[in-house]
Amino acid sequence: MDITKIYQYKLRKLFNPRALPFEHDILFLQPWEGELDEIISVRLKNNPALYLSWWNELFNSQKVDDVISVDPYDQNYYRFFSFLKILPNVLSINRNESFYDKNLVSAYIISQLKSDLSFLGEEKENTYKTELINYLFYDMGFADFYYHYFMVKRNQLYFCYSTDKTMNVGSLINLTHDLIYQYTKKNSHEDLNIIKQQQIEIINFLLEEDENFIFTLEDQYLIYLSPEKFIKTYQNDTNKIFEILVSFLSKDQSALNVFVSKMIIMNYNYYILKNNPDEILKLKVFCRRDNLKFFLLFKSIIDLHFFVRKEDFKDLHLEYYLSKIN
Repeated sequence: MDITKIYQYKLRKLFNPRALPFEHDILFLQPWEGELDEIISVRLKNNPALYLSWWNELFNSQKVDDVISVDPYDQNYYRFFSFLKILPNVLSINRNESFYDKNLVSAYIISQLKSDLSFLGEEKENTYKTELINYLFYDMGFADFYYHYFMVKRNQLYFCYSTDKTMNVGSLINLTHDLIYQYTKKNSHEDLNIIKQQQIEIINFLLEEDENFIFTLEDQYLIYLSPEKFIKTYQNDTNKIFEILVSFLSKDQSALNVFVSKMIIMNYNYYILKNNPDEILKLKVFCRRDNLKFFLLFKSIIDLHFFVRKEDFKDLHLEYYLSKIN
């Protein structure tokens, strides 16, 4: 899929400013506010090339707002328009240091969404992917963390259209374009069709299972980003996972190695510690009397701010270590 190639280019570009560019007939990246930002853009037939996030420039936004602000449209549907504006940011590039954490969260969550979690059972797979994709969109600037506007079922994405109704996101994108065609000049219809297809393809990319897509990055431990590989190894050979985590303390890691290390720690946070924080005591035992080693790992886990907090460990007699972590 072309979207996969674009995303792989984004990952390479984060660590190599001279990464070979991708080729695509419709999508391309344009610089934005300097050399560190590149925004995904779309080539159109009847209008100038456009940032994909600015698609609402092709229709009368005010008239559409007037229509969807009253019945029969639900307020959640109004939010869907803002979602379609931020969705293309999945492909845009920001190499500014202040954007590092967002790149990390995005890369990790997308890797998990594209993984096969069926070994956990359908209910758990749906629950995990629903939680992760809502976190991803929240971190990109959509809505809030505590309300799930989206739901994943069997690797299909649904939007909570109202309090008791959901709709497949691809179908909702089609219906949205049917609505806005009524408030668009005819010479923009073809261009909106191009944009609609790109929006749908990005959604398909996010939930299309393909664990190999991220292996464009080279790191010997990247295989443990796979939830199945990570969880089954932890269950059958816990010390193997701990040895890998300890290796992340090495000062010889490259920027790419550090990025991958943090994603694998996020696996530990999400699949192990999130629901069972007392599992951290096994890591402490593994580190034996090397308090500094344990402290540095413990701090790395908490500093990610990813599904675990200091408060989760407060009743585990780890006050000495917690007191030294901001």
